[in-house]
Amino acid sequence: MKTIESVKAQQLVADGMLLSEEERKHVQQERLHELVAYARQHSPYFAKLYANQPEDFHLTDLPYTEKSALLENYDEWVTDRELNLKIVLDYIGRDESRSGELLLDKYTALRTSGSCGNPMPMVRDDHRNKIHAQLIGQRLCGQMDPDFLNIRKNRVATVIHTSNGASSYEAAKRMLKANPGYEDNFLCLSVLDSIEHIVEELNRFQPDSMTGYPSVLIRLAMEQEKGNLHINLKALASSAEMLSEENFHLIQRAFRCPVANNYCMTEGGEIAMTHNCPHLHLNEDWIIVEPVDKDKNPMGETAEWSEGILITDLSNYVQPIIRYYVNDVVRIRRNQLPCCALPQLEIRGRVLPTYTLAGKTFTAAALVTKAEVWEGLTVYQFVQTDDNTLELRGQCQAGYTLSEVLGTLCRQIQTYFNENNAPEARITWSSKPLMPNRQGGKIPIYIRVE
Repeated sequence: MKTIESVKAQQLVADGMLLSEEERKHVQQERLHELVAYARQHSPYFAKLYANQPEDFHLTDLPYTEKSALLENYDEWVTDRELNLKIVLDYIGRDESRSGELLLDKYTALRTSGSCGNPMPMVRDDHRNKIHAQLIGQRLCGQMDPDFLNIRKNRVATVIHTSNGASSYEAAKRMLKANPGYEDNFLCLSVLDSIEHIVEELNRFQPDSMTGYPSVLIRLAMEQEKGNLHINLKALASSAEMLSEENFHLIQRAFRCPVANNYCMTEGGEIAMTHNCPHLHLNEDWIIVEPVDKDKNPMGETAEWSEGILITDLSNYVQPIIRYYVNDVVRIRRNQLPCCALPQLEIRGRVLPTYTLAGKTFTAAALVTKAEVWEGLTVYQFVQTDDNTLELRGQCQAGYTLSEVLGTLCRQIQTYFNENNAPEARITWSSKPLMPNRQGGKIPIYIRVE
């Protein structure tokens, strides 16, 4: 297990902001070689994968990795021989009463939440956790009141996936456990709830600060501007999905408070973030992002949009993420903006839209929460075919049939619509192929056809 003193992590992150581009690249390469050396020594999977790599390798010499292969080789991938997939999954699915416990008394662990396939269980060591905590504290929230998420001093609301193992929910539970007696200062709402219910609860609670996913926050900003929502916030933070510059300003205008936006993922951590501005800046001293084409060949820093990215987290030694493929569409701009010296990362995709069905507005995050963990389902898409109807399409694991997998999920989602006062909403399933997004070429989780 790799550890680091908190004061050392604080200094390393602070120093990274003072480096020139050339110096950051040098530090990046040093950290990459240290991580790869550790992975080769302690992970049987990486020892085999890198068996023919020279000591003086370049990043592009290393083969890329994908979720399916890493999950299949999970026990050999992790660098601690005490860890295995069963132990990690048992920890993630533990009873609520054990929410503050560490895995093997030294690690945190959670699972991915997203729009494609089986969730990835991720273990995080002390080194990774402290580095990424400093990235959030110094770079994302450095221009804001440092106590805006402190429930001992503020009333905090969050709208997230409230399922065991989900990153934000696990963080919320740890915060509550660390602050006994202040539970009344924290409101945790589920993205499965209707917008109307979320608005009602926020009006009742009157938070000082709020966090959530852009797809929900954009809708709440619209409700605030219409006068249905009336809360006065000191600060607001969004993460996990794309937040356009236009919508950044919409949220800022509606709530009249500082807005922080974090492009992150459970596997790669805090990849890029705003610095008191609407632009995302890449934390390239700790995270390597390689835009790639459809064949996963690196494109470099060009004006062209990528077909995907390869992510390397230079801080996680217990479950190394090295050249890990994600199908996000991005481009990196090296031109320095006055708000921050770090390169700008633009992303197209990963946004979970809102949609209107049977006259009621929902966020697609509610659909994702159910579909992403549905047994037998590997890829899925919701196609809206008219004002009242969604059509579920997908692909299944071997041994499952579309009728049983998609059919049972449709029944669950129909119950969700009924419980949210939209009985006229209908959901059916289809064996038709998934539809690509004409703009980005990706398969969106939700699409409307005329």
